[in-house]
Amino acid sequence: MSQLAKTPEATLDPFALPPLEPSPDGALQATVQCRTTRTGGSRLHHRITIETDWSVRTPHDIALERIATAMGGYLSCVDLVDREVPALRELVQLRARRVLPRITRNTDGRWTLRAVTPQCRCTHGEFHIAAEAAEHARDPHHVARRHGVMPRRLAHLHTAISRAHGTAFYLPPYDDCGAGRTVRERDGVAQLWEAGVHPLVVARLHEALWPGGPPMPVWFYLGAVSRRPDLAWVADTLAAVPDEDVAVWLCWTDTELDCTHPEARTAWLRAGVPRRAIVALADGAYTPVDVAQLAAWTRRSIPGAAVTLAAWHRAGCHPTPADLALLDGPDVDPWYKPSVGAVDWLWDRVGNARTGPTRTQIGLILAVCGTRTTALTLLAKGVRDPCVAARVMNGDESALTAATRTKAAGTRR
Repeated sequence: MSQLAKTPEATLDPFALPPLEPSPDGALQATVQCRTTRTGGSRLHHRITIETDWSVRTPHDIALERIATAMGGYLSCVDLVDREVPALRELVQLRARRVLPRITRNTDGRWTLRAVTPQCRCTHGEFHIAAEAAEHARDPHHVARRHGVMPRRLAHLHTAISRAHGTAFYLPPYDDCGAGRTVRERDGVAQLWEAGVHPLVVARLHEALWPGGPPMPVWFYLGAVSRRPDLAWVADTLAAVPDEDVAVWLCWTDTELDCTHPEARTAWLRAGVPRRAIVALADGAYTPVDVAQLAAWTRRSIPGAAVTLAAWHRAGCHPTPADLALLDGPDVDPWYKPSVGAVDWLWDRVGNARTGPTRTQIGLILAVCGTRTTALTLLAKGVRDPCVAARVMNGDESALTAATRTKAAGTRR
């Protein structure tokens, strides 16, 4: 069993691994250059000790040297203690995969760093795959810029650490935690290592979410470590709907609704609601109660009601189940779903004015009218209520007159 697996506190959090110490024996001694000026000047060398907790012992009284630095002096060992060794610790933990790189995937499908570094290519760079983003996060030049230290001095210290451990951490360690049995792809452990994920994290995630379950795709682990969904929620959903691909989907599509209604996805999946519709429902904050109400008040099944609400959300509208139930009264197609393009077209023309309708009102009026031009005419005349629109469509001019007066009164105010 590996030293990592023996650490009892590491089992509390599948993502938490104990930090790598400076050397296999704990503390590390190294020789560094010591300067009293930033450029030129004397170049002395002396020994330092990097302790097991990554604190530093030098021949200097660093507290006094900090005072001298504040008064205009300079000693390179102050930078060594305050910035270079903290940068070294971050670099080593990232390269040893003891901490996860802070990377994320944007809406365009590209990977980025959550916190970019000034004067570094990550400020405007996007990466095609997670491994590329993780490699940049652990690049010595990137870490040096993050901490404001010279890459050459950081590289010198990192070389001493690599020699002490006998590795530069390019390859994952021997798989004595069984991670290979928990990843579907043959080279999955290697892929995840390149993306900054230690095999022990992989094994722990699998054990936490699906003990004894089948191997999970690489994308599941990438979603879990980059998005950090509620693992208990994922595990509970998988217990009800045991499917590896569902696990991937959960990790990549969790929303605030899943925190407030953690049972919603299980209910929708069991009812046969398509996953694409479930994602839209969760993003639009529609709950299982909303779906059940719409199904009860209309001629829809539970999956049909869910698909309808999801379609309205994708169009940028958020009617209540009661709003949609009212559409069954007017002569409206009960299976109507708003067109995103049509709603956008109307919004561009009437939705931006101070007294203009909301996007949801535009969608409901469009549902009653059936065409953009007719909906535009009624919206321009002040119609906001789909029931009023239905009366106008049936020839009730008095309803239109009342709506026009209401609009005029609002404009005067």
